[in-house]
Amino acid sequence: MVYYINKQAIEIKSQFHGVLLTSTNECCCAIGILAKIYGLPMPTKFETLEEMKEDLHKQIDRKPIPSEYASKVINMLDGYIKPDTITNELYDLLQYAYNEQHGFEPAYKPK
Repeated sequence: MVYYINKQAIEIKSQFHGVLLTSTNECCCAIGILAKIYGLPMPTKFETLEEMKEDLHKQIDRKPIPSEYASKVINMLDGYIKPDTITNELYDLLQYAYNEQHGFEPAYKPK
């Protein structure tokens, strides 16, 4: 799996309105990105994507949203409703996204 493509896809999608995530890969990236933006520790691996999303929301729902980018990523993540299992490879992708997120905005900036 090419990890950076998934993270870049989220960054590009965040430039548009009404765009949804299209895979569990992108959802795992989004969880890693949001955890880092909110200053949370590396998310715990759960068996399902729904459990991962629920755990993230327990930690961020009462906090102010730190950026427009974070708001868009939350909305895209919440719009993805297909259930899936979190494999070790997907969790590695989440860790990659967490470690590569710097600041509150995407690394990709359109010209």
